[in-house]
Amino acid sequence: MFDFNTAETQREPIPADTVAVIQLDVKPGGVGDGGWLKASKDGTSRGLDCEFTVVDGEHAKRKFWWRLTLEGETDGHKDARDISRRVLRAIWESARGIKPDDKSEDARKARQVADAGAFDGVRFIGRIGVEPAKGNYPAKNMLLEVITPERKNWRPVEQVKRADRLAQQPAVSEPAQAIARPDWAK
Repeated sequence: MFDFNTAETQREPIPADTVAVIQLDVKPGGVGDGGWLKASKDGTSRGLDCEFTVVDGEHAKRKFWWRLTLEGETDGHKDARDISRRVLRAIWESARGIKPDDKSEDARKARQVADAGAFDGVRFIGRIGVEPAKGNYPAKNMLLEVITPERKNWRPVEQVKRADRLAQQPAVSEPAQAIARPDWAK
């Protein structure tokens, strides 16, 4: 029996226009770019499966998700790729303290990343929005804007090394053993 009398009630989305330090965690999808990309259900596009976690303030540990398309076959995918690349550039500039208009050689080099995995665990300043409820789906949070160094609300953010982040997470129990496929199903 489960007793939910002591469980908290559902929470409303984080209020719109909340500015916070946000950590981007990429959930590897096993395809493209070192396995960091995830294919769409129909296989026509690939992107980063992103989980955003508020790091500080009254909304710390709250999460929201977004899939950033990086490859695709249609014109819509190409438009989504361009939007995703702009968002990722802004995240990188916010995290690394690079002003968007800085065209110096140092800034150009700092904007280059080895692969999509470089974004895993990156912390940046962002403004959170609320996407209104649609049909049977409730309102949900979204990344409204990335705050880059030339903006008033930007401040340097301490980056946490992946090894340190993993060490802070609780140990995971051993995964269940896979069930063997019966001979008749082979």
